Formats: sequence, structure tokens, C-alpha cells
Amino acid sequence: PCPTRLGVAMTALIASSLASGEAHAQTGVDPLATGIFVRAGFVLSSFDPGAMCFRPQRGPRGSAPPPGLTGKQLGFGEMALAGFTAGIGFDARWFYVRVGADLYEFPTIRGELAPAFRARFTTLAWVSAGPRLRVGPVVLNAGVRFGAMFMNVTEVGPTREGREFSAVDGVFALDVGAQWRPTRWLQLDASVGQDFVTSLGATTFS
Repeated sequence: PCPTRLGVAMTALIASSLASGEAHAQTGVDPLATGIFVRAGFVLSSFDPGAMCFRPQRGPRGSAPPPGLTGKQLGFGEMALAGFTAGIGFDARWFYVRVGADLYEFPTIRGELAPAFRARFTTLAWVSAGPRLRVGPVVLNAGVRFGAMFMNVTEVGPTREGREFSAVDGVFALDVGAQWRPTRWLQLDASVGQDFVTSLGATTFS
């Protein structure tokens, strides 16, 4: 009878272990799970709008369009801006693709030889893609980011119809980041991008 009882006990232990492992697999979260998700959060960027070329959009009513100016002539230089980022991401098993836009709050800048100017909008639109690598419960991302910085600035003065300029400049950056998925429906991630190619020299953390 002893071998029979031992066999029954071993069978029960193996069955219990398999059932426990199956239940854990069902309730656990796969860090490399494939899916499409909405990504939203805060962003902080450092870049040089002084290197951008601003083209005239309109001048005071009844006057000729003003000439184009550089960001330095408008009083812009290296600065750090905070804002909001939103986009859509696609995670495959071993690579990711993201499309999004960063919206920044721009201060009023007064140059030495120019009136004060303020950006009506400052937006960085971008696409990022690269491979994914799992390290325990965390997934590491490393890829490239292509994008464009859009700015529209107006002169701040006593009248409401000051000069208006707009500019667009490209961004080519290396992106690295990490993702952690505590639940099936929530993913937390952080990424840092550095532009080594264009004149903006943007560094972005989101």
C-alpha cells in the first residue's frame, strides 16, 4: 500500500503544480504583449529655436508682409519647455512604432534689438520606431525618431495685430526608453530622445 499512496501523493502534487502554473500564466501580464495603445503624459524638451528661420505670415492690416527673420533676431535662444504629449503606439513582440505630438507652453521673449514675441503654438510632431528587449518585468526600447518642430509667433505690443511669423524645422533623434506593464490595461513608460543631426539639438524626456 505504501508505494500506491506515494504514487497518489506524487500525482496530486504534480497536478497541483501544473494547475497553479496555469492559473499564474492566465493572471500574469506578458511584458512583450502585442497591442495598440493610446499614450498620454507630460514632456520636457530642451532645444534651440534661435536656429530656426521664421517666414512672415502677415503684418498689420494694410501693410506689406514683413521680411523673414531668424530665431536669434526674434530674441530666441536655447531654452527648456514643458508640455503635454499624446500619441498612438503599436507594440509587436520584438519592435515598436509610435506616432505622436508634443504641445509646449512658450513664454514671451524680448530680444535686445526686437520687440517681444510669443509663440501662438509650439508643436513637435514625430514618429518613433525600433526594437524591444525584455529584461525581467521591464521592456527596453531603442530606436530612432523622425519629426518636425512647428512654431508660429506673433509680436506682443499695444495693438492686437502685430507681426506674425512661422517656422518649421526637422528633428532626427535617437530614442531610448523603458516600459512596465503592471496590468493588462495600464502601461507606464519613460523615454529620452537626443537630436544629434539638426540645428535644433533637441533633447526630449517624456
